[in-house]
Amino acid sequence: MTFVSRLALLLAASVVTAVVATAVIAFAASERVSEEIERARVAHLLSAVKQNAEASLSIGLALDQISTLQNRIEREKAGDPSILAIEVFNPSGRAVYSTDVSVTGETVAADWVRRLSAPGTWQAVERGETVFGSHFENDLGVAGGIAVTVSDESHLNRVDRLAVDLILRAAPLALIAALVAAGAAIAFSYVVTRPFDHAARVLAGHEAVGADDPDLVRLAGQARAGWNAAEARIDRGLQQLGALDDAG
Repeated sequence: MTFVSRLALLLAASVVTAVVATAVIAFAASERVSEEIERARVAHLLSAVKQNAEASLSIGLALDQISTLQNRIEREKAGDPSILAIEVFNPSGRAVYSTDVSVTGETVAADWVRRLSAPGTWQAVERGETVFGSHFENDLGVAGGIAVTVSDESHLNRVDRLAVDLILRAAPLALIAALVAAGAAIAFSYVVTRPFDHAARVLAGHEAVGADDPDLVRLAGQARAGWNAAEARIDRGLQQLGALDDAG
């Protein structure tokens, strides 16, 4: 493999590596942004339901007397296809309101009840589903909790679409960049090695030195002229030796 070929291959590989690395970094960043957006969306939902519940609790209603919560969670679920279920449960772990009416009155996961004391929003992964939860309070302390179950399928589909989109964009970009880098390497090598090629042709006697040629070519011309002069002297010496032999 010639120097030019190695240089072109090296530059092309470097550019392709840079494009692939950029695509991987962009994919990771986009995935994190997608997760943050999903958490922010669910956190907003939890905050809205929590404020509704705490407003009713503050006027003396019991959790099972806030009938507007059922309509509210049903509207929230209907507005977001990724939400599988929303449950509002009391501190003892029994579902008071649910988008799945068959769950109403049933006991929720024990882990949800344990997390009631956790501040802010908690998150748990269960069988390919992600559950986000929070608690709400009354004057006596924790009055209950809310859990939103979100399907991971929608998130995985978004990730898959993002990966395919990045591949479709990065592949032709990497190919074009590789071709440009290889072309640039060849052009650079031609510009750099051209004086050496010219000097080699001058030394071989295939070309003459021009008035505008660089110093390297001029030195090659001088070397060639010296060789020619030396050859001429050798030829004259041989001729003289031959004449002496003939005279003897």
